[in-house]
Amino acid sequence: ALLHKYVLEKKDELAKFGSCEDSAAGPNSISPFVPCAASRIPYILQAARITKDDVLYDLGCGDGVILHEAAQRIGCRCV
Repeated sequence: ALLHKYVLEKKDELAKFGSCEDSAAGPNSISPFVPCAASRIPYILQAARITKDDVLYDLGCGDGVILHEAAQRIGCRCV
């Protein structure tokens, strides 16, 4: 069900980038970009036990929404 909701339903959105060689929908992609569901972000931050004194590093290649939410909700520094 999650595969269908977060990947298969996004094919039309990704299709417009299909001609871009380096895009998630391009010919060289082995997996499409699937953003984190906004409803899960509070649980992720809670599980990580981040405090305002922490520095959160995002080594992924997504849209950085976790960093933005952590800075806004918790007040930690984000890189």
